[in-house]
This record gives sequence, structure tokens and C-alpha cells, in this order.
Amino acid sequence: MADIKAAFFDIDGTLLPFEAKHLPASTVDALARLRKNGVKTFIATGRPPVHLPYLHALDGTPFDGYVTMNGQYCYLADGELLYSKYIPAASLQTLLPYIEKEQLSVGFVGKDFCRFNLINDLSRDFAKKLELGTGDVAALIQHEDIYQLSAFLPPEKEAEFLRRCPGCLAVRWADDFCDILPEGGGKPNGLAHTLAHLGLTREQCIAFGDGGNDVTMLDYAGIGVAMGNACDTAKQAADYVTDDIMKDGLAKALEHFGLI
Repeated sequence: MADIKAAFFDIDGTLLPFEAKHLPASTVDALARLRKNGVKTFIATGRPPVHLPYLHALDGTPFDGYVTMNGQYCYLADGELLYSKYIPAASLQTLLPYIEKEQLSVGFVGKDFCRFNLINDLSRDFAKKLELGTGDVAALIQHEDIYQLSAFLPPEKEAEFLRRCPGCLAVRWADDFCDILPEGGGKPNGLAHTLAHLGLTREQCIAFGDGGNDVTMLDYAGIGVAMGNACDTAKQAADYVTDDIMKDGLAKALEHFGLI
């Protein structure tokens, strides 16, 4: 059996099928067996902590900690903060006139909130599902740390957006949506700080993902596993490509590596 002591799992498209209300039964069973074998399990998601209570599919499935907002806010199950990194307020100030002029819908994400400057056709379903609203984001960034932006914009507008938000990068997992992070950010940061807390090396972890925001994590982990339903870039970055999420892909990969 590989010397794996920690496992990190993306949520959407990896643990939870898109639009599904429950984890596949094989996934629930595999996670329980993995933990019974002494491997610590962690969520590694682009979602912020404020979204997680809405994911009732995860109810009753324990995890040892959470790498959230693509690695920008990481904490243990008991709430102990391991790492956080926010977007400089000056960068956000520079961005505001541009998104107002272009009427781009952008969610400003903190630890306990996600506030939109405006909601349009691209963001409406997302905002409704998570009960998110609009607010005075200019005032918000004066007194709250913003760890990530949820930007509803097509790929062709991404470069100009980043030019207007200096010191940031984009990770994309949908054609009309991307996450904006502080420069140098990404899920590997979260993994690194979590592993350091545990006294483990990157070679002692396995990571599962399917999207563009998982690519660097799959490359960083000792073993990177892409789901069969993953995007091509995630598959290329992975050490192993398993079956689709709905075809017991997660359980099959853990069995392949002798972890369950």
C-alpha cells in the first residue's frame, strides 16, 4: 500500500455529481473505509465556507478539515485556522470602475459571506440557489477581507479583467465563470499548509479532482487522480485517471492504490 496519510477531495464533479442531491453510495462507503484505514480526509474546493452548509449531500460524512476558496482559507474540522490569504484591497479598488462599466456580475467572497455588485442572467441561478444578494461592495472592501472573487465572465474577457485587478490570477471550471485569487494562490497552497500542520510531505497525500481549478493540485499531490468526467487539462495533470463519478470512480481509484 502506498504511504498515503491524507486525501484531498474536490466537491463538484468529484465527490458530488453536478446537480445531484446525494453522494454516490460507493463514495460514502469508500470514504468511511479510507478513514477506518487511518487516512485523514479533507475537502479541497473552490467554494467558500459560507456555501458548505447548503451542500446537504455532505451531511453525515465527516472530514478532518477544509481547503476552501481554492486554497485561500483553510481550517480544521474544529474550526482551527491553518492558512488564509486575501486579495489586496487596492486591487479591488482598481477593479470596481471596470466591472461597473462592463456590467459584470462579480461575487466578493469573504469567510462568512458572498456579496454581488449586481446579479445578471449569468449569475441569477447561482445567486438564487445559494440565497446570495447584492450590496455596496465599495464599502464592503473597506472593512472586510476578500479572499476570492466569483466572476461571471466569458474566457475572452478574462485577460482584461485581470489587467484591471493587479496581483491576481484566474482559475476556471466553467465557460462563463471563473474564480479570481491573489497571485500565487491555488489549491496547492492549502494542501501545503494542511500537510505541514500534520507533519506530512506532499508525497504522502492523494488528491482527487475534475476541473480546471484542480490542475495544480493534481500536479502537486504525491498521487493526483482525475475523475473520468474530468476536463482534459485535469486528466493530463493527473497520475491516474479513474472512472466517472457515477461509475464508482472514486472508490475504484482508492482500491487501485490499495488504500481501501
